[in-house]
Amino acid sequence: MDRVKIHLDISVVMIAMFMSTLLMPSLGQTSRFRYKVDKSEILLQFQKQLFKPLNSKLEEFQKAFDEDYQAEDYVFDAFEAFKKADTAYEPIMQNWVKQFPDSYAPYVARAEYYCACALQARGNKRVIEKGQNEYKEMERFYSLALLDMDQALKLNVGMDVCYALKVGIGMALEKEELITNALIEATKNHPYEYRVRLKYLQTLTPRNGGSYEKMEGFIASCAKSAVYNPKIKELSAAIPADKGSTFSYLGKYGQAVNMYTEALKYSNCHSYFADRGDAYAKLQNYKQALEDYDRALELSPNDPEYLLRKTRAIVQQNRFNDAQKMQRQSNQADTYDDWPPKKSSKVENEQAIKHAQKGNEFMRAGQYEQAISEYTEAIRFLPDEYILYHNRALCYLQSNNDEAALQDFLHAIERKRDDIEAYIKITTIYANRGMYDEAINSMNSALVVKPDDGELFYYRGKVYERRGMNNEAMQDIRQACEMGYQRACWNVMYK
Repeated sequence: MDRVKIHLDISVVMIAMFMSTLLMPSLGQTSRFRYKVDKSEILLQFQKQLFKPLNSKLEEFQKAFDEDYQAEDYVFDAFEAFKKADTAYEPIMQNWVKQFPDSYAPYVARAEYYCACALQARGNKRVIEKGQNEYKEMERFYSLALLDMDQALKLNVGMDVCYALKVGIGMALEKEELITNALIEATKNHPYEYRVRLKYLQTLTPRNGGSYEKMEGFIASCAKSAVYNPKIKELSAAIPADKGSTFSYLGKYGQAVNMYTEALKYSNCHSYFADRGDAYAKLQNYKQALEDYDRALELSPNDPEYLLRKTRAIVQQNRFNDAQKMQRQSNQADTYDDWPPKKSSKVENEQAIKHAQKGNEFMRAGQYEQAISEYTEAIRFLPDEYILYHNRALCYLQSNNDEAALQDFLHAIERKRDDIEAYIKITTIYANRGMYDEAINSMNSALVVKPDDGELFYYRGKVYERRGMNNEAMQDIRQACEMGYQRACWNVMYK
């Protein structure tokens, strides 16, 4: 199929946008809001069906945006927490809408969910025929999303998240009128908004039938609005960011890094840091990749997607380091007569034991920061000893530093594959973040190591249960009971 290129009449759009700005005389707002959106916290409230406080949180972000343009990103980031095609989400979404039919929040959240389902239905194909089943399924989900958006906009016409989603749907389904109308309607209510403009810019990229010249023209046409909302200046990041995405797709990761670096000169957007981190990881520059993921997580705390990318990079880094270590050892074996090299010296072992014992004492006393410091020193002398990472991870958990704990538990199981407690802790951390696929994979890995452990079946069953996969959950919990894990038997009795 020849892709139908989207060529919008920018002049018509901009005239409408200019007229809408005449309706709003307020000048240059200053940001009074300093939120950071914790997507994991939002998802946890959603999964626990704590809809009333969740509505309040999401409405607070929208109210902040209505008062101050600088708070616009918070609204978009908050609702993007629901942009995951997880089948367990749908029944919770239905319950949310049923309980709060007069709130726009559940409708917008469900629209994000349906859009994610549409992208999943489409798959990785860049171009699909309209007659293909993938296209029909994508179209079905987008239709459901549009119904929810229209309902949300009836309840709150200023929900720019909906207009941005409509632009995205218009781009996917090649409906120019939907794109144009969404942009015009958004600027009627928020004349100096930024995110819908940014989404519109994506319709002008070369891969969507536009050009960088058209993108530059649109950016220039928005320049005067930056007086009222300085965030609009960040539109200039869109062109190098798109080039970075294209280079990454082509496997030209060095050029992708350069383009994302250029984009970050204009915008401190967390997604640009994360995307550059991906490119660095492909180049096996894990130090820079992890720094970028950390920066993304500073701007979007506990973002499940960024946490997953960071975890993957750490695993890849460890494998890379192990491979390099083996290569060095191989080279030394060819060079030196005294191969293999001696293990840690007696003095180093003694120092490690000394620090580990102090760490144990501090941990028993509940002095977790001091214990972490001692375990860190012990690891310096014995970097391959799994129990040091395991114990330090337990201290991090007690200090509410789940991310550091996760990384240490991962280090532990790399050094001792049958550290079952580490697998369970990893699973729990992932499950608490709503990262159920990762939690289940963790249990699957543990069961490969120890397939006769009823406790592992029990914990996998509890993850299935939280995800809404009740048949799989009950099957695993019954299996755990049959294998003699009493906690599972108690669970079965009271089902």
